[in-house]
Amino acid sequence: MTSFSPFDKRLLEEGLAYFDRPRLANLLETLGTLKFERVEALVTMLRHSPPEEYDEAVAIFERAMTRAARERDPDEESRRERHSRSAERRAQRRRSA
Repeated sequence: MTSFSPFDKRLLEEGLAYFDRPRLANLLETLGTLKFERVEALVTMLRHSPPEEYDEAVAIFERAMTRAARERDPDEESRRERHSRSAERRAQRRRSA
């Protein structure tokens, strides 16, 4: 069995920690250094992908954005639900009046 130095152990732990909390910056950096380059790279990838891959990418991005927004601000969703319910009650009162 190979023994790891403290340095090796730290590198291994940091490497494994990446998978617990991957960073979006790493993905963006692979697309380019400038915002324009990143957009162009994504456009090219999407333009040349077959329709089923394009549809899957769009679905994944939409799902991820919705979930991330919900998890970033869980109170926002409950505020929207309360606002929606109260707007619905007001509409019902107007219809019945």
